[in-house]
Amino acid sequence: MKPQLIRLAGAALVLSAVSVLPVEGAPQMISLVFNAAPQGPQAIGGEAFRRKLNELASGRIIVDARGGSTMGSENAVLAALRDGAVDMGAFSGSVVSAVVPEFGVFDVPFLFRDTAQAKAVAEGPVGRELARHFADKGLVLLAIGKQGFRHLTNSKHPIRSAADVKGLKIRVLPNEVYQMTFQALGAEAVPMEFTLVYPALKDGRIDGEENPVTTIFTSHFDEVQKYASLSGHFFGPIAFVANRDMFEALKPADQAAIMAAAKVGAEATWKMNDEASKLDQLRKNGMEIVENVDRQSFIDALKPLEGEFEKRFGKELLAQIRATP
Repeated sequence: MKPQLIRLAGAALVLSAVSVLPVEGAPQMISLVFNAAPQGPQAIGGEAFRRKLNELASGRIIVDARGGSTMGSENAVLAALRDGAVDMGAFSGSVVSAVVPEFGVFDVPFLFRDTAQAKAVAEGPVGRELARHFADKGLVLLAIGKQGFRHLTNSKHPIRSAADVKGLKIRVLPNEVYQMTFQALGAEAVPMEFTLVYPALKDGRIDGEENPVTTIFTSHFDEVQKYASLSGHFFGPIAFVANRDMFEALKPADQAAIMAAAKVGAEATWKMNDEASKLDQLRKNGMEIVENVDRQSFIDALKPLEGEFEKRFGKELLAQIRATP
């Protein structure tokens, strides 16, 4: 495996391999890239991943970890990983599902009751079955972590029920399930890369957005949004992913080390439990937090989409996930 040199060209991510003569016994450099705020789960999970891999493969592998918004959009990083310019990455599940559609089952609204159920699904038979679909995309799913339940913010009025969403311009990820969900709620769903969201909120091109509490906090959306409603409409996983060619070229011991390190990174995200303190700070910053959201009104409004979700992901799989304790 050749070392990687990361270059930035404007807002795009450009990565190219640097050719060097292999040195017998020299450690192998492997890149780990993610686009996330320093306090975000991808950064925390990525750092735990890097530390554990350095420990397990000391002297054999050097991890070149790079993160932050300067790395380009998550879509750009994922494209670079598929091309082989990046070796490993930590991605929002909804970004990965654009490449591996089966992983999009995590995007189904109100499919998960709580974090414990989501973790059991991710680490159980469903997670293992989903991992099989990554191979023909040139990828290896190493582990699944937690980004968190996603909530609504907006600048117009408190959202207490599904009816309050109607007519709002809501930024969503460029993801079909996200778009159809908010269209069914009567909103104008506006697909947009994350780096464009803050300025769009500030100048009023969009009314609101939806993200986990940590992202709302670290992105300073309280500066441009008055209301946050704890709707928990989507559960957002994090996918720790490797380039398949790179991974399969490694010795079995190094493959095992990477898998074990990714699981440690994922576990670090599942253990994150600082939403309460972040919500307190958002309140202090002037944001109105709506905790008692009528979730059933959202579930009822989205029932017409159930047939589409069953067509995409299978009625049996959805039932299996809902039945997971």
